[in-house]
Amino acid sequence: MLTLAISALITLIGLATVVTLADCWISGKFVFEGLRKERALLDAGFVPMQGSGEHRVRKPVGFQALATPARLPAQRLVKDRSHPQRSLTGAA
Repeated sequence: MLTLAISALITLIGLATVVTLADCWISGKFVFEGLRKERALLDAGFVPMQGSGEHRVRKPVGFQALATPARLPAQRLVKDRSHPQRSLTGAA
């Protein structure tokens, strides 16, 4: 009886291991495909957009930083509209 219980426990542990490994393999396969697509976009010349959470905010230094007029980033960065940069998000 004890041998049967130990065998059943080992079988359940083995089955749980196989299911866990299969799940990791499937999710890893989807992540790898996403990385391959992102790499293909980078190789094609698309520029990834930086998320808003990744911008560094600097503390103002003295009165000069507080007195500068507020400008939109798009007005400062776009110099030549004849050749717009392509982005990964599709926003032009």
